[in-house]
Amino acid sequence: MLKVTMSVKGQIVIPAEVRRRLGLKSGTHLRVYDSDGKIVLVPEVQDPVSAGLGFLRRDKDPGETEDTKGGVSGSG
Repeated sequence: MLKVTMSVKGQIVIPAEVRRRLGLKSGTHLRVYDSDGKIVLVPEVQDPVSAGLGFLRRDKDPGETEDTKGGVSGSG
């Protein structure tokens, strides 16, 4: 069993060995539960589909450039 100390702000550091074993990275969200007087931390599992949606987001048309934004220029 590993031992940690809580700071005056209520913060703890999860030991590197545990973070590595569980694949926890900086910014990982954890759910905190009180279970029979014990503190339980459970990593939130991000839905892989939702995580990939940012990759698919399109801010502009595929052929659009800064020069053509807002309309196609040229004669016609």
